[in-house]
Amino acid sequence: METFMNYGLAWISIGLAVYLAITYITRKMIRYQPKRRSFWISLNTSLRKHHKEVGIALVATGLLHGLNSSMSVIDLNLGTLTWILSILLGLTYGFRVRLSKIKSWLAIHRFLTLAFIFTLALHINDVGGIRILEILSSGTSGSEVYTLDPATLDGQLIYGEFSDGTFQGSATGYGNNLTVEVVLQDNTITSISIVSHNERNSRYYQKAFNAIPEAIIEAQSLDVDSVSGATFTSVGILNAVNDALSDALVSGDLPSTLSLPTKRGH
Repeated sequence: METFMNYGLAWISIGLAVYLAITYITRKMIRYQPKRRSFWISLNTSLRKHHKEVGIALVATGLLHGLNSSMSVIDLNLGTLTWILSILLGLTYGFRVRLSKIKSWLAIHRFLTLAFIFTLALHINDVGGIRILEILSSGTSGSEVYTLDPATLDGQLIYGEFSDGTFQGSATGYGNNLTVEVVLQDNTITSISIVSHNERNSRYYQKAFNAIPEAIIEAQSLDVDSVSGATFTSVGILNAVNDALSDALVSGDLPSTLSLPTKRGH
């Protein structure tokens, strides 16, 4: 449900935006293809019947998406800017009768349309583009692996005695089911890989994927600092590794799992 509220609503918003863009394009085609004028007029008329409702739905789904995304809707970011432009588009269309007294109102509306499409494209690219489809379908398979030769490590795990082998553990980061695979040899962690996850926005979580496994292996400890800007993912990785180690523990005590921050965000 959490994934749908973010990515599902994002794609619904994109679909609504495409609908409105097609409505605008069909209007322009009336002028540029006079031979098919009747076809374009008919299509544009059909699409415009729901122009207002689709616009309202776009603003609503955009807001819900923003409230459930990794960035606050009140922050100045591309997502919020896109949402604001959609509101301005709705206002200029809703008050078009009053604004018709201003000769340039339609030009302003069209400018806002182009600005909306441009910022929407930038926003989609900024948050990972079509990779959203991977997350919606089955989560993101991980290929993030950090490995070291045991001979290059100075110490061993400080928590007790562990069995050799490969162990999996899961925890909650920004999303649910962040799963790692930990390889143990001679009481030493030699490899940590991210098997699968439902984290959002690689711009944030990738920093933790790159830094936390490396820090754990080099320290042979879970007492490592979270990555600034990726706290949820950092805590998720640490707790998932802790979960994996609990299956390998022969004797000793592991630290308590870490609590996620109370404020929603990366």
